[in-house]
Amino acid sequence: MKSHFIIFLLTALFLIQSANADQKISTWGYIHHSSHLTDNYLETVIPAYSVISITGFRLAADGSLKTEPAILIKRTIALTKKHSIKLYPLISFKSADGGHRLLKSKSARERAIQSIAGLTREHNFSGIHLDFEYLPPEDSKKLGDFLSELKALPFKGSITMAIFPPVEFPEKWSRFHDLALIGAYADEIVLMGYDLHSTQTGPGPVTDPVWVEKNIRAVLKHIKAKRLWLGIPAYGYRWCGGKAVALSAKQAVKLARVYQAKRDRSQNVYYSYAMSGQPCHVYASDSQTRAILTRLSMTYGLAGTAMWRLGLED
Repeated sequence: MKSHFIIFLLTALFLIQSANADQKISTWGYIHHSSHLTDNYLETVIPAYSVISITGFRLAADGSLKTEPAILIKRTIALTKKHSIKLYPLISFKSADGGHRLLKSKSARERAIQSIAGLTREHNFSGIHLDFEYLPPEDSKKLGDFLSELKALPFKGSITMAIFPPVEFPEKWSRFHDLALIGAYADEIVLMGYDLHSTQTGPGPVTDPVWVEKNIRAVLKHIKAKRLWLGIPAYGYRWCGGKAVALSAKQAVKLARVYQAKRDRSQNVYYSYAMSGQPCHVYASDSQTRAILTRLSMTYGLAGTAMWRLGLED
């Protein structure tokens, strides 16, 4: 297994320059509604994507749906319509506790579903993207109820959902995403191939192709390849004195030139330095890391890659 993967990595390192560089793969780009993205950037980048999903839509415990009054949401809606790009609102819970209370209440679930249906009709969205995170495993059956009720609605568009990695990721979070239940109702799934290390852990790579491949294989036992997107990161983390903060790939690559970065065995950019007497460690996924993950998604015949998020990339 390891020797096979080493060969795969060596091949993937030359993805962009290789003879296979002209192969097409569908791409999904996430946009955070509070990002400071210029009109020129959006006009240039959005047409390159098959799907755009934008945050800013949050469900309260009673099932009401709030849309952030963000100008970027309006601009994204206009540009995706102009270029005929699929647009999914990313719908999340206001809090994990609020999500727990919503899922266990049939009336709250019904209100949430009606709110979502109204949102899609208002903006003629191509579908929706659910991003329900950090709920306990015991809520997974209620999530199944919610998805079943949503699917039963005369709902136009795709129902898609992001899931945590099921392998080598904290089970207190990943087990909420019951793949058998979700696979029965969601049209497409985005496997978040990142946060192997994060603000919840000590220093380490944000992703690792070996780890990602294990998760792809696990998810494919429940979800067909053409329904599965691989989430890839355009960011990393900086740990200083034990505390971690997120760092865009753009920032990380810029600093890498200063601190003599190397390519970690996980294929992340890695470097270290001292700040105010504290040791700092940086691991980040740059364009080369993402090219390797893209090649991996192609190897398994997945629907495409989904990058978190636009504006962070190097």
